[in-house]
Amino acid sequence: MDNIANKYASVICSAATLVIKIHSVGGKRWKRDVAKGSRIGPWLQGQYEIINELAWRDKQPCLYLVQANDSRITYIGISRNGLKHRWRTSPAFDAETLEKLPVNQLFHSQCWKHIQAESDAAPGISYEVRVITADKLSRVLEQLGEPLSALCVLRDDEESLVASIERWLCNRSSAELASWNRAMTGKTGARTKTPIS
Repeated sequence: MDNIANKYASVICSAATLVIKIHSVGGKRWKRDVAKGSRIGPWLQGQYEIINELAWRDKQPCLYLVQANDSRITYIGISRNGLKHRWRTSPAFDAETLEKLPVNQLFHSQCWKHIQAESDAAPGISYEVRVITADKLSRVLEQLGEPLSALCVLRDDEESLVASIERWLCNRSSAELASWNRAMTGKTGARTKTPIS
């Protein structure tokens, strides 16, 4: 990590609560029980743990970060209704037989395809999903100082605060930061570097 955005993201990530560990993906492919669209699958099953059930179920506005075991922060997202609203466990069906699998599967609509692709390219890669609520984020921003501490004026509007930090970090994406945030960054390549502005 070689620029100020990466440094700030790393500090925020360290202050965030570890909620989910994704150890690997593999096994039989499964499909989601949705009518249509790309989110149906088929997907690879995840070997995962919910480390902090309370933080996963908390319904406060939050910023969440996905960090690979090589230290890259691959995705930065927000939820107005808590982490479980974005990182769901869904009923899963065998992709071939359509029989219901005995265990619900973890899924995130933007991240899962990247997790699969990276796991194919680099077996052994794993991920952590960390979450930080707006009130704790505000305290971290004050410690970081300018320019991010200026966004603390939004502390009474928790949704705007987390959304502003997501936007600031994603606008400075690189191979090491927010490389999966294609919708937010407008980039088509997953690992392109951009100069800091």
